[in-house]
Amino acid sequence: MTAAAPVKGYGKYGWAILFLFWALHLVLSARDFLPNLQDLCLACASGAQTPIQAVTSMTWSQLVSSNPKLASFLASTLVDDGISGVGLAVFGMVVSLTGYRKGEKWAWYISWSMPIGILAAQLNVYALTGSIMVIYLAAAFTIVSLLALLLPYRQFFPKKPLR
Repeated sequence: MTAAAPVKGYGKYGWAILFLFWALHLVLSARDFLPNLQDLCLACASGAQTPIQAVTSMTWSQLVSSNPKLASFLASTLVDDGISGVGLAVFGMVVSLTGYRKGEKWAWYISWSMPIGILAAQLNVYALTGSIMVIYLAAAFTIVSLLALLLPYRQFFPKKPLR
């Protein structure tokens, strides 16, 4: 394996940006282990519906009291989603700290899951809630994660010397 090219300027922080985003993903995914937090929408504008409200026309607490079987099913689905999200976040953090930090190409390709995942997840939340705040957050997070991928580009793909 060849040594990675030295990183200049802000490019040397790309791995740290991705690591922090994965850490944020870990925290937000862990929230799914507590279904009663579904009444709290972090990416919704004031007065906007949460995804649970958009689908059921009820808050989580109303759903639990009016249809406990459905709430129980949704709670188990949320926990499953939380397990998947935490696993993905830990994987992303490990890739950021190891291969990406060292400039290994495979890690650069794998790390594209961050902006693609953010965009897909936030567009899904926007489709459910209609909250424009979700679009603003998706744009900001996608742009920053793209910068984290593109600023250290030459570390992963150095210029070939002329013959």
